[in-house]
Amino acid sequence: MIPPELLRECFIHGQECYPEEACGFISGFPGEKGVCTRVHRMENILNRLHEEDAVRFPRNAREGYFIDPLSHLKLERELKERGEVIRIIYHSHPDVGAYFSEKDHEDALWDGRPRYPGIHYLVCGIAGGEIDGAVLVEYDNEKSGFESKSLDL
Repeated sequence: MIPPELLRECFIHGQECYPEEACGFISGFPGEKGVCTRVHRMENILNRLHEEDAVRFPRNAREGYFIDPLSHLKLERELKERGEVIRIIYHSHPDVGAYFSEKDHEDALWDGRPRYPGIHYLVCGIAGGEIDGAVLVEYDNEKSGFESKSLDL
């Protein structure tokens, strides 16, 4: 599903942002089942949100990510013009391994159902600035839950 060169781009982004979390999207064309074509880096604005309101946003960019909504909207418009769609939301986990955390799980659901139906999640582990595994996560409608699989690097 994810070509090796795109996975590499996500890891490089994670290494460049280390020790904070990187985040972004991977897009592709509809109708091409699961084919991914481009990586779109996004800004993690969680530090700014945390500084403005630590009660609402208790975590910082080392512990989580928050994609800038305006940049996300702009990307959605650009993709629509190109006939592309978002296939994957990706982020890195600095120094804790590649896994779909409880917070990732919470953020991916809305009222117990996928917030973004059909979208997969990629978590890239970065330990000490080096690649530390990756998992691809998708929602399984039959099991009503997320399924993770480790990716070969």
